[in-house]
Amino acid sequence: MAEKLNFTVDLEDGIFVARCIELDISTDGLTKGEAVENLKEALNCYFANPDERLDRRLGAVDDSGD
Repeated sequence: MAEKLNFTVDLEDGIFVARCIELDISTDGLTKGEAVENLKEALNCYFANPDERLDRRLGAVDDSGD
């Protein structure tokens, strides 16, 4: 099931900035459409390998049972 994510696009200093609200991921572009496309690409990268990302957050886990 696909999860919906909310985003905003704001014009800041002449550049469009797209932000995914739930994940605190931001990208920019020269146009609104470019900023949104860049955000989609960043989100695809973010979700590409969730197990690796989780391992990095948890750090090394010792399975020895001690």
